[in-house]
Amino acid sequence: MKKIVFILMLVALFNCTEDLSNNTPGFEASVDGNEWVAQSYNATIQNSQLSISGNNQLGTISMVIDSININSFELRSWTDDFAVFQDTMLYSTKNDGIGSIAYLSAGKIDINEINYVDNSVSGHFYFECYDNSGLHVKTVSEGVFYKVPINTQD
Repeated sequence: MKKIVFILMLVALFNCTEDLSNNTPGFEASVDGNEWVAQSYNATIQNSQLSISGNNQLGTISMVIDSININSFELRSWTDDFAVFQDTMLYSTKNDGIGSIAYLSAGKIDINEINYVDNSVSGHFYFECYDNSGLHVKTVSEGVFYKVPINTQD
């Protein structure tokens, strides 16, 4: 009986997650624990930088990395790679929080695929970012971008 309950729980858990590969292309994340799905999205390669962004009525997520390679990229206030969330305020991994305890922006972008035949990029991301004052924070987690079209600019 315990095995049946365990199997049913596993089936329910995996049915609750969305398979983004069925929604080609796509861009989504969780922002402060709330589902966030981009209505429009794109990627741009310019000056050896890859920028990926998506937006909807609740805000915009933008990420810039100083490379055009399949790799993992750390997002910190002191790195060239960064991410931004903008709604009524601008939050960035370039800003750190303030307080008696150091609150540092952090995150990661994993580029899993750059498809030069289809001109698309796929990967995962998460980050925590602060506004300019360091008082307000946004947490972006469980981020996925799948086959987002790449525009190349010289």
